[in-house]
Amino acid sequence: MAEKTSKTVRETLRETIQLERDQIREKIKELIEAQYSRLEEEAERIAPDFDYETEGEKLKAEEAEELARVDFEWADLAEKAAETEAEPAAEEAVTEEEAAKEEKKKEYGPLPEAKVSVSKYPKPPYVPKSAAGRILLGDKHRRTLTAAAVMLVLFAAYQAWDYLVPKTVHIDYLTFEGMQHIDYSTTARTAGEVKDELAEEGDRNIFSLNGNEFSFSEADLLETGEDVPVKNDLTVGIRHATGASAKIAGNKQTLWLVPGTVEENLKLNDIVYDDDDEIKPALDKKVSEDTKITVNEVHYDVEEKKETVEAVDKVILDPSLTSGVQETTEGNDGEGIFTYTTKYVNGKNKGTEREVKEWITEPHDNVLRLGTSATGNKGEYVVARTFTANTTAYTARPGAGGALGMGVHLGTCAVDPKFVALRSELWVEGYGYAFANDTGGAVKGNVVDLYMNSKGQCISWGRRNMTAYVIVPAE
Repeated sequence: MAEKTSKTVRETLRETIQLERDQIREKIKELIEAQYSRLEEEAERIAPDFDYETEGEKLKAEEAEELARVDFEWADLAEKAAETEAEPAAEEAVTEEEAAKEEKKKEYGPLPEAKVSVSKYPKPPYVPKSAAGRILLGDKHRRTLTAAAVMLVLFAAYQAWDYLVPKTVHIDYLTFEGMQHIDYSTTARTAGEVKDELAEEGDRNIFSLNGNEFSFSEADLLETGEDVPVKNDLTVGIRHATGASAKIAGNKQTLWLVPGTVEENLKLNDIVYDDDDEIKPALDKKVSEDTKITVNEVHYDVEEKKETVEAVDKVILDPSLTSGVQETTEGNDGEGIFTYTTKYVNGKNKGTEREVKEWITEPHDNVLRLGTSATGNKGEYVVARTFTANTTAYTARPGAGGALGMGVHLGTCAVDPKFVALRSELWVEGYGYAFANDTGGAVKGNVVDLYMNSKGQCISWGRRNMTAYVIVPAE
């Protein structure tokens, strides 16, 4: 009967616990759902792009974790309640077990002591006995701080040793005379400090190369990175600097020159230039200690203008056209946009160039074509003078010479030097090209005596008033 009552009590207790657990679970779910709803509303207001699905998954995970924790606690509570119910029976069983043990002790004597497992029952934590030990190692935090302090002390000691103990570095000192290799002992920390140290010592580090003495200076160029840490056998490259005169933007200036190119030396001396500037020698040329660098500052002013261009009168000797025949082609004026570029060197105007940028209306020249089929003369000429010639004709034996000692032939003529200068080039209507290389007693004023190949041609020509042009080659 007692056993039946005990089971009823336990079942009632379990049911009560289960009911309470279910109620708590429902309250937790309600709270989490309310919290999720508020979070969703707030997120929608503050950040419309909020990732609700991801945050919802997080809340569900938190809910599952919280429910699992409640299940665990209530299961533990139920287990404890069951143990509490079983305590009277357990005590009664213990009492009977102890009585049995006492009987066995009386019968067999005392039992041997049980050995305790080290792994199951670990030793108590170490507690230092001395005051200093308790201060430094008394607990976990103090032991950590002590270890950190020891590491800092060791690091400081290493730094002090690294700073105080000299190191040997190799200096590669490049001059215009060649390379000098120097072993140098230093406590400097970086390559830049090594170079500064050498420059400060100055005359104390004089050496000779090819009969010339050199020493380090602040103007020397350090090739090794300034921040490279110094260690034994480090090679430090330095280029020796020499003062030299230069002309920069029209002004005399002293530059520090080191072995290398013009470009490297301009950079070393902080000389700024652009692509338009004129630099001599060229940027890629090697310098010597006597090199004089010149940098001319160049800039251009550009202006655009719209202009009218008149048609040009051109004279063309055309061997494809019958000698003595002329043809005229009328041209037209043009209009275009022209670019005027003025060059300034070191602020001084060096001239302006004009070139067409764009034609609005392209001009066409007035062209006068003069036929020269009989003589074959060709080229572009300019009419220097036009007059009406009183033309006659003459001939001579083969090989005959004129007033200039030159041979006379078809394409030559005799003129009055007072009216038309000897060696002049003429083109005569009906005849063609004629070179003035002869004179005559009857040739006076505007008379032009044209050479013919035969007497018949001379008779046929007779005397005619024809238009004549004195022409000169176009430039």
